[in-house]
Amino acid sequence: MLNEKLTDKANTLCLYRILAQYSDDEHVLTMRDIMARYEADYSMKIDRRTVYSSIETLKKLGYDVSDYEENRRGYYLRTRLFEPSEVRLMMDAVYSLNSIPQKQTADLIEKLQSTCSIHQKKLYRHLFASEPDKKTPNRSVFFNIDVLETAIAERKMVEFTYMQYGLDKRLHARRKEKYAVSPYSMVCDNKKYYLLCLKEGKEELSFYRIDLMKDIRVTDRPLEVSPAKIDLGTARKTVYAFSGSPVDIVLRCRNSAIGAVVDEFGTGVKIETSTDGCFIAKLRAAPQGVLYWTMQYLNEVEILEPESMRRKAIEMIKNNPYGA
Repeated sequence: MLNEKLTDKANTLCLYRILAQYSDDEHVLTMRDIMARYEADYSMKIDRRTVYSSIETLKKLGYDVSDYEENRRGYYLRTRLFEPSEVRLMMDAVYSLNSIPQKQTADLIEKLQSTCSIHQKKLYRHLFASEPDKKTPNRSVFFNIDVLETAIAERKMVEFTYMQYGLDKRLHARRKEKYAVSPYSMVCDNKKYYLLCLKEGKEELSFYRIDLMKDIRVTDRPLEVSPAKIDLGTARKTVYAFSGSPVDIVLRCRNSAIGAVVDEFGTGVKIETSTDGCFIAKLRAAPQGVLYWTMQYLNEVEILEPESMRRKAIEMIKNNPYGA
């Protein structure tokens, strides 16, 4: 129970919580409703003048409160940190990211919904993680991100144990020795969260899944290569987080594949149209990821260049497990 001698600041805070939790443009609170909520939620009785004063204070602080003089119905919080549609989009993103453990997923969803009124929350009752069994069991993900943020900011190498799934569907250390890498950036790709880094003693950038890292720590060793010498912009433009030096790639695609091409490679891809129902797509990317991407569209996408990549695709098709 709050002390009866509340300050004006406490009254204002309580009013904000009442408006945020119980009001929106379709659920307007009368003065009687507000006073009843003060008593029910905070065990205190309050007079009209105090409510009026607190409303004016909220307005002066920049909160958009619609009042009786404006709408002739009562009081409600007109704008919030996030609009309901924005909350919906962020909830969907949290649900779909397999790199976020199930417990942290529930916590994030609860935090996002806390920005809504109790009435708006009802709109999201039908939302849920469509494939919860794909969520990582590694509960260190957020800790890993914090450590990596520190290492990137301080330009220090990190060490970690890298995990992989065994036939028992559990995570096991890939090797006894810890990985030592120079971290540069974190990127999200294909529902996974990756660290873009340079492995100790290597010259080519690598990607490591952050949800497969354990026992991570920042070392005292500086980065082996300065971030200024790393082309992070090009490195982030990967497919399925495959590393490798980018090359010029030419694809011949049926017109029906244009959506898939733009979705994967963006509007920056060069398109040359023709009259035969196909188009030529030209892009620059690490070949391995693009190679695996084209396997999804064998009837619509053909690799023209580079020749080495085309031969690799032919070899993969010939050696498929179906034997056809």
